Amino acid sequence: MNDIIWVTEIPNIETDRLLLREISLKDTDDVFEYASIPEVTTFLVWRPHQSRQDSIDFINFAKEQFVKKITIIWGIEYKEERKLIGTIDLRNTQLINNCGEIGYVISKKYWNRGIMTEVLKSVIKFGFNDLKLHRIEAHCETENIGSSRVMEKAGMKCEGVLREKIYIKNKYRSMKMFSILKSEYFG
Repeated sequence: MNDIIWVTEIPNIETDRLLLREISLKDTDDVFEYASIPEVTTFLVWRPHQSRQDSIDFINFAKEQFVKKITIIWGIEYKEERKLIGTIDLRNTQLINNCGEIGYVISKKYWNRGIMTEVLKSVIKFGFNDLKLHRIEAHCETENIGSSRVMEKAGMKCEGVLREKIYIKNKYRSMKMFSILKSEYFG
């Protein structure tokens, strides 16, 4: 049943500590601050930002993806500091299957504080409640233990390993696939 809904603007989503919101060019310095750290991008398909122009290009890309109804990319603002500390996106929404995929990145300074689990739970809730998705999935490299834990804490289940699924940074990488179904979320 195809009853997925697309939003006309990127909605704000608020949690206790965070505000998920649209990214703007005012966030360029914050994006560059976390996206330029090599350790932050270890398990990501993109390389560290080399200049603020890379961050500007990303912000423009985020806007374009939303306009084309491909991806919603939220900036993760840490309310206490009024600072953008990462992003989370809901992408590759398969309209025919009511399925979406989540990806995320956060500044190393904010690792191991439960922030990404808080963010992921809020986007899962949005996907099921507002977009009427049936399934939400995410994946991470098998070596990315932190990301695996985030997905598990958010209620996602590991479905298995996709062997050498993605070619990243001159190497084939195996990915753990996680998912959560609407019936599990509401059950």
